[in-house]
Amino acid sequence: MKIYLAYTGGTIGMVPSEQGLVPDAAFAEQLAQQLNKADELPHDFDIVSYPTLIDSSNATTQDWQTIARDIEKKWHDFDAFIVLHGTDTMAYTACALTYMFANSDKPIIVTGSQVPLYKTRTDAMNNVLGAISACEEGVNGVFLFFAGRLIEGDRAHKAHTSDWQAFNSPNHPEYGILGIDWRWRESAQPKLPMTIQIPDMDESAVTLLPVFPGVTATHWQGLLNDDVKGAVLMSYGAGNAPDKNTALLALLKGAADRGVVIVNVSQCGAGRIAAGAYAAGSALVQAGVISGDDMTYEAAFVKLHFLTGLGLTAKEIKTML
Repeated sequence: MKIYLAYTGGTIGMVPSEQGLVPDAAFAEQLAQQLNKADELPHDFDIVSYPTLIDSSNATTQDWQTIARDIEKKWHDFDAFIVLHGTDTMAYTACALTYMFANSDKPIIVTGSQVPLYKTRTDAMNNVLGAISACEEGVNGVFLFFAGRLIEGDRAHKAHTSDWQAFNSPNHPEYGILGIDWRWRESAQPKLPMTIQIPDMDESAVTLLPVFPGVTATHWQGLLNDDVKGAVLMSYGAGNAPDKNTALLALLKGAADRGVVIVNVSQCGAGRIAAGAYAAGSALVQAGVISGDDMTYEAAFVKLHFLTGLGLTAKEIKTML
């Protein structure tokens, strides 16, 4: 099997510096040495470090496009793709690749680590080897693999800063769990044709609207500027926000009326939006806010970027969320 591994930056390949941990350009060679030691890995690995390595906290929509175009360019040369990435925004990148390589007929697996490879007690090789194992199993699609969990790219959420199990799938069972052997989720989804779409995405096109006690229209006015085409509203509970604040609701309605797609997702760690179950949620519906159902905020944010990048109208986008 020919497997392409792209090191984009992140903790897995970082080394100490005077400013703290920074990505190491020599990481690809170090990883290759580790993989070549393993006789039970009879694969042809091509490990590449990107020319500009980033801490994933600096990742932007342009980085999603760079990774996707790199994979697309090499699509016919490899059987599987592993993206080594920082954990801070790994869920966003996995989600973006899910939309850009819809119904992928090859494995694209995003992984990284909580502790750098150079450390003696690190999770780096376990995560890399787990991602390789998933490729060997022939799973097709875009996934995030971390600490034995294989999660669909648009379902992953970073849930912990310091546990080995940094990611979870709050509203959907994991696709696979790796112990001594793999345990797979039963799935009877129809096989759909693969499509690759890598749109140009404007970093200023999508924003987040946090709901908190005392939130006012003034807090959100700058966020809902004229450049914005989509917004993720981070609501309470099952989709609630202050329904007595008429200025706040008027701001939302004005944005929705001018074509901003506003998607309601819950601040809670799990569960789905029940639009209109409470009066405080019904007010959002009347203001033009649509339900994000059980999407993570990462998925809602990325999907709005992807769909607006495709040049779709607000009406078209609403039918695809």
